[in-house]
Amino acid sequence: MLPLLILGLVPVLALLLIVHNLVEKSLLAIDMVGLSELFSTEFRDGAFIAGPVHYGLLPALWTTFLAVVIAVAIALPASLAIAVFASEFPSGLLGRGLRGLLGMLAGIPPIVYALTAGIFTRLFMIPKFCSGFLRPPITPEALGICPENWPPPGLPPITSGTFPWHLGGPNSILLGGFVLALLVIPFMAPFIDDALRNVPFELKEASLSLGANRWHTLKKVTLPLALPGIISATAVGALKATGDVMIALLVIGRAVPGLPTPLWDVLEVSAPLTSIGPTLVRDTAPVTHAPVAHFAGLLLLVIAFAIMGVATLLQRRLRRRYCETSLIL
Repeated sequence: MLPLLILGLVPVLALLLIVHNLVEKSLLAIDMVGLSELFSTEFRDGAFIAGPVHYGLLPALWTTFLAVVIAVAIALPASLAIAVFASEFPSGLLGRGLRGLLGMLAGIPPIVYALTAGIFTRLFMIPKFCSGFLRPPITPEALGICPENWPPPGLPPITSGTFPWHLGGPNSILLGGFVLALLVIPFMAPFIDDALRNVPFELKEASLSLGANRWHTLKKVTLPLALPGIISATAVGALKATGDVMIALLVIGRAVPGLPTPLWDVLEVSAPLTSIGPTLVRDTAPVTHAPVAHFAGLLLLVIAFAIMGVATLLQRRLRRRYCETSLIL
């Protein structure tokens, strides 16, 4: 029993060490920068544009929220449709192949999804939203920098013609949320499929025996009883979208220009919290950069705990309602 207990405590101790490190460095960021500065709307790390350094993380926090909402809003209906097709309307070889395909897609690294963003830019973003014309090209003149001083000293030759956060295409929060949805669908669909399959067959059979068709049984019996599992799958997808780094870094960007105007403008290019760490942590960074990056990580951890807490409360309430309904019946 003791070896099993020790092995079980390893991830708990690792989480406690991570939380301790984040809190310690975040307190240092608060002491050096101040909470009012950390929750301001202006962010400038001093890498390319001369001037005072600002650490406002409010735009990155808002961008993270927008990207996750877009990703879940796209991934949830798609995952639910896949799960319903696979569990409620079995189609033999096609259904088994679909479940196997989801397992394969879940193993694809996020960098592969990030590199395919250019395809969606050409086929979806530019024709539908004219996003190629929403933003002027980034040039030294647009930044107020003399062309003779471009690129800045120390910039690697491979990125000397453009910014490292700019892929040469019209990145946006909408495009990032769409690619994040492709990433989380293979994780959400199996959870929803399990939730649908765990609904007692007797209840479905009773509904069908009373004259209800398959769609009515799905809407009135299967989906309501599977709702706790669907909420759990949604929470997993939101956590996966919140914590992804590569898609946020390469598709949405590293620049934090400020809050979008209006706030729901998802065609803006603004970095989420997961892009702040790679932006700030570098060899020549000021001493305040690393603590601020840890503070951004602490905010992500708080968001993750909030998502799990809300999902747990909703699941308990729904299970209690299900138990009350079962007692009445």
